[in-house]
Amino acid sequence: MKISSRTQSYLLIAILIVAAILRLDQIKQPFIDYFSWREASTAMMADNFYRRNWNIFYPEISWDGPGPSYNGREFQTVSYIAALLYVLVGQHDWVGRSVAVMFGLWGIFALYKLISSVWDRERALMGAAVMALLPGSIYIERQFLPDPAMVALVTTSCWLLVAYCKTERLQYLLLATGIATWGILTKLTGLIVGFPMIYAMFAIQGYKRILQPKKLITIAMATVCSLALIIAYYLWARYLYLTYPPHHFAGAGSWLWDQGLAKWLSEQYYLPKVYESFKSWLWTKPVIVLVFVGILLRPPQWNGNSESEQPLKDTYGKAPWLFHWWVLGVAMYYFIGAKHLVDQPYNFHLINPAAAALAGHAILALAKLSAKIASFAHQSARSPAALAAIAAILLMIGGVGHRNLWIMYHPYAEQSHKLGLALRQISQPGDLVATIPNEIGNPIAIYYSQRRGWVFPPAWPDVVWWDEIPPGDDKILISLLDQIRSKGADWLGIVKPQKNKLQKNTPKFIEYLARTCELKQESPDWLIYRILPQKQ
Repeated sequence: MKISSRTQSYLLIAILIVAAILRLDQIKQPFIDYFSWREASTAMMADNFYRRNWNIFYPEISWDGPGPSYNGREFQTVSYIAALLYVLVGQHDWVGRSVAVMFGLWGIFALYKLISSVWDRERALMGAAVMALLPGSIYIERQFLPDPAMVALVTTSCWLLVAYCKTERLQYLLLATGIATWGILTKLTGLIVGFPMIYAMFAIQGYKRILQPKKLITIAMATVCSLALIIAYYLWARYLYLTYPPHHFAGAGSWLWDQGLAKWLSEQYYLPKVYESFKSWLWTKPVIVLVFVGILLRPPQWNGNSESEQPLKDTYGKAPWLFHWWVLGVAMYYFIGAKHLVDQPYNFHLINPAAAALAGHAILALAKLSAKIASFAHQSARSPAALAAIAAILLMIGGVGHRNLWIMYHPYAEQSHKLGLALRQISQPGDLVATIPNEIGNPIAIYYSQRRGWVFPPAWPDVVWWDEIPPGDDKILISLLDQIRSKGADWLGIVKPQKNKLQKNTPKFIEYLARTCELKQESPDWLIYRILPQKQ
């Protein structure tokens, strides 16, 4: 039994519809879930494009005083598109999430095309289905983050490069180069797609053809142009980081050369924490097993049969191990950036396309095995037993994943969100606010206040960033409060859990707060103080 092209198209459309429904769940949720901190920073940059400066080369945050507070950040693809949409539909949280969802859906389609190109359409449909149901993909692809856009773009570039290698049509190379450049600018970690891309070029066309002078010059020129733009942009980002407070460069400080190999080995290279993330929400145990099986299985050979992309006369080879090389690239990334990945696990989204492809390959192998066990004459993935096995595995992936995602959707920063809304009501547009939210350093309350100001303790170069304010640091906190008073801070908002901790651990600071600030509003979730001006 053959699946017609029309049926394949219908199945792909159904997969994309299911993916959209899953990603649009709680689309109006404020940025109060697990990645609240990073989402708030992205939202601030979109807000500042919309309200202050439309120059995309000057991404700005609002948590370091009156500004300007430009950051050394990745190219602002997601935040800038969101800001443009604000002009049309108004500023809403669902806008930023929707941008991520749209890139995520395109990424599933691009993955389907890529798997079709290097394996076959049967496995492409299965890989797309796994990507649609993968819990980590569902969650990350509805977050106001650059990662969904970056992953979708580099997946598309890989697909187009494979198309170029098979057809030698220059337009494919130009598109692959341009989209890869855009994806890597959107987030530098997209560079790891270079591993599967280089493999694909040599595997499909062979060393002799790749090393022909004319072809080598064409590919080299495309690569040099891409790298030149990427290097130029990140040099600009470094200039912003060095020039403007708070002197923040995204991703700095969590790499192997920052902390040393001995430190990471003492932490078991963070593998227990990584496993916990993958087990609990990124993949879950069923997907971990499937990906492992997919890595061990021999990949299918691209042979141009009726179930594969139609072979072209100028096709020179195959790239069956492409997704293994993709995994190898992420492994190299992990070797130098384990701490970065553990602290910001949304960066693991980069491995999800390869994981979905490998898991889909494993599902088909298991389906054919089930057909064999059921004694069907043909060990086909379309026999009743095989189809039942496929349905059962996909339902298990979706069911287990959906059950586990509650830990990510949980409103961890809800009190901080309410504090920000209250500050917006009590303050005036030009006022400066300082906030002590549920998570020290999280700018979420400042974002929802629609004011500028400081996270407290402030993120200055000479100030330690604390996960928790330690006991006995009254003098430091008093000094920092005086500094933001001198810089014009008007309001201080504190969520109740942090106020209770401060009362217990730093009572002298609380006493000083009572002398220098006037309590204006209090609720079960937060307190808002008017900061009194310093006496001259």
